[in-house]
Amino acid sequence: MIKKIAFVIAFFCFVFTAAAQPIPKLKMADVVRSFSTKSDSIFVINFWATFCKPCVGEIPGFIKIADKYKKDKVKLLLVSLDLPSFYPKRIATFAAKNNFTTNIAWLNETDADYFCPMIDTAWSGAIPATIMVNTRTGYKKFFEGELNGEQFEAELKKAIGENTTSVTNPKFYMPMNNAKVLEYENENPFAYHGNDAMVTFRSKDSTVFAVTEGKVSTIATIDDIKVVIVEKDSMFYTYSNLKSVLVKRGDKIKADQMIGYAAFDLDSIMPTVDFYMNDPKKSIALSKNNFKPRKNSNGAKDHSFDPMKEPE
Repeated sequence: MIKKIAFVIAFFCFVFTAAAQPIPKLKMADVVRSFSTKSDSIFVINFWATFCKPCVGEIPGFIKIADKYKKDKVKLLLVSLDLPSFYPKRIATFAAKNNFTTNIAWLNETDADYFCPMIDTAWSGAIPATIMVNTRTGYKKFFEGELNGEQFEAELKKAIGENTTSVTNPKFYMPMNNAKVLEYENENPFAYHGNDAMVTFRSKDSTVFAVTEGKVSTIATIDDIKVVIVEKDSMFYTYSNLKSVLVKRGDKIKADQMIGYAAFDLDSIMPTVDFYMNDPKKSIALSKNNFKPRKNSNGAKDHSFDPMKEPE
């Protein structure tokens, strides 16, 4: 590992890829600022240099694994600690030669005693060094030293945690206020309808909210029931048993946006919504553990209504 020396390094305010764009040079304050703003992205910042053999050895695995979890909004940045004479041409040439197809920046700093504690007080200045941050969940962890692929992926899964966009362990707010997740006969928290895993919600409030952002790809009507399908990053989110909808096909919607009103269940007891999640090949099995309670936290009007009357 390469010990503390006087580095002149830079980072980014925007995302660049070395093969296609000039490599930016930024201060460590810019690096910290980039992963400190609340976001649904998972930030992985790796500090390396072209002359650091363990750094170069671990980077291909980082890129491959980060790409595997790109649907979880993992953003990988390689911050070069190369000497000023290497910037920008030698760094860019080295990155292209080694197929470092990810975001790269150069740190424009000279005092390691100043900039290292900005990342972590435990950082001695040795590289490789990596920090992972998920501002949504509060996860933040620093690693000094080389990480093999297995270690990196295991830590990345921890960083993803309960991120709302996680495909491996999705976590959403329920699509209805004060909703109860229905249990089925075998106490299985989800039921199967054909090949789809389904979660059913029941609430006195008929308002239905989008659990994630995306684009409305389909609106279908079956008898008097409407179905809305939202697409995001090749994932499909289906809301079934709607009485009316407030969106149209092609609309870009945000998480927590009102998309319609639920119809009654078959027993005409209470407004009910069926929710499915799938990619182009398979359904994603969901349970009530994948959802957090919603309690009108977004300030929307309460659209509760008498069960014997039609929704608004």
